[in-house]
Amino acid sequence: MNLMKKILLIIGALAILLAGTSVVVPKWQRHREILEAEKLLERELPPIIDPISTTSSSTSSSSPNPNPTRAEVNLAVPFTSQAPTGNWDLPYQEACEEASALMAIRYVFANPITDPADAEAGILDLVKANEKLGFPIDQTAEQVMTLIHDVDPKIPVALVKDPTIELLKDQLSEGHVIIVPAAGRELGNPFFQSPGPLYHMFVLRGYTDDGYFITNDPGTKRGEGYLYPFDRIMSAMGDWNDGDPARGEKVVLVLKPLGN
Repeated sequence: MNLMKKILLIIGALAILLAGTSVVVPKWQRHREILEAEKLLERELPPIIDPISTTSSSTSSSSPNPNPTRAEVNLAVPFTSQAPTGNWDLPYQEACEEASALMAIRYVFANPITDPADAEAGILDLVKANEKLGFPIDQTAEQVMTLIHDVDPKIPVALVKDPTIELLKDQLSEGHVIIVPAAGRELGNPFFQSPGPLYHMFVLRGYTDDGYFITNDPGTKRGEGYLYPFDRIMSAMGDWNDGDPARGEKVVLVLKPLGN
């Protein structure tokens, strides 16, 4: 037996002696198993993240995000229902547009909604602004954009027509918040008072890696972080269209945080 074979036998014997009868799991394998176990314990929603800084100056309906889209996004958009104190009388029962605008505006300025009284005051201010502008109770996406600019003309907001799922994900990945008008009864939210609102607005704040948009839906007190499947959002999406949002134009409003 040559010297090399003797050395290999000695090394093999020492390895067996040190390991005993146990199986030695490589360090990389142990690390992967730990990660997989942790994944099983994760919450349904991805962590809330702050806006992502971007160099783009405007939102485009045709140009995709030049930066890689994140696998999951959950922006820190403050929440309120359209009836913050539980009073669903007018104007609150028709204030989904104002509540959505309030959440988006507070996000843009990085201002929290501190409590129900703060939310109620903010919604009533926007209701009065809509009355001053001469808008009806149910507002189109373009009218809500005008309302947002009435609050502050510097707020970067764009009306995007015929958005795709990928475009919405791109914008959310950039840290932009999105307001969606929709045929409310097509959303199938079990927490809406039956049969649900004919016309509705809500906010997209993120998405999951398994096919759901994360929303702040002001139509229910349980609307914070509410999940809707991608396809349901796209199908229900529709502008006011003289009271026929199910056949309304597919549009959204995209707002970019100031300072990005």
